[in-house]
Amino acid sequence: MITLKKFRKIDQEVKDAIEEAFDYISARSLEHNYLLFLAEGEFHARPINSSLNLNPYTIDNRGDRYKDESRLRFFIEFMKNQYGFPSGQTSIPDDEYRITIEMMVYTHIWEAKAFLRQLYRLATLVSGASYPWKVEVPEMSRHTYIRMDIRDVLAGKKLKLANVISNGFLTSLRNAFAHSEYQIDMHNKQIHLDTYKGARWDIPLISFDDWSLRFAYSALLSYHFLNIKARKRKEYGTAKPKTLIMHPITSERHFRARYIYYDQRRNSFGFHP
Repeated sequence: MITLKKFRKIDQEVKDAIEEAFDYISARSLEHNYLLFLAEGEFHARPINSSLNLNPYTIDNRGDRYKDESRLRFFIEFMKNQYGFPSGQTSIPDDEYRITIEMMVYTHIWEAKAFLRQLYRLATLVSGASYPWKVEVPEMSRHTYIRMDIRDVLAGKKLKLANVISNGFLTSLRNAFAHSEYQIDMHNKQIHLDTYKGARWDIPLISFDDWSLRFAYSALLSYHFLNIKARKRKEYGTAKPKTLIMHPITSERHFRARYIYYDQRRNSFGFHP
């Protein structure tokens, strides 16, 4: 169960943490690195046996955006239905059906490569490194990737977003839900995790109340991160419709200076010849 007061508190905490992280890289990163983050620079490997001599370093990676948008539309509808807090309602009661759907939403968030690539790129810019065009999310040891390559980097700069990730992500939950190795105990208000192996980071069960907090942090992180990034992307492009970047031209990372142009009508970034 989660109360309206607690849900609103987490909602504001998550929004503030994301805004802080974006402001951090906006103020401290080279401008073209920040722009590439907003414009979604991506490395696309050349198709096998292709005769086209295409530059693999592209911008406006709509494929990832569409994946996240589909997930986001479902999430918004689910939250409206389940967390709307109708007039006079001050808490969300425990419900087996809702918890089951939440498990699916939670798993999608922490398994979504498109979303994890964005978090990784944010953490990389926070660390002071250049924009990482090519990001590969590992198939195994995903918990290490999220904790060490993303959360711990943010924590090193004392950014509140690290705490949001810590409060939301727990690999025991992700593993159990992804493999359907759990039991919902309505009598004792617990979720038993049958993937428990006794590791230091592992847990055998979680109470409904603790689960509600984990879900709220994760779901609101996913929603607000994408929403805030979309807003800042549009604000930046509108204010600076033409910006110079260093664009890689080969896999060996040779660069040339090129302008990125923002199309306000299409809300898209692109190169001009």
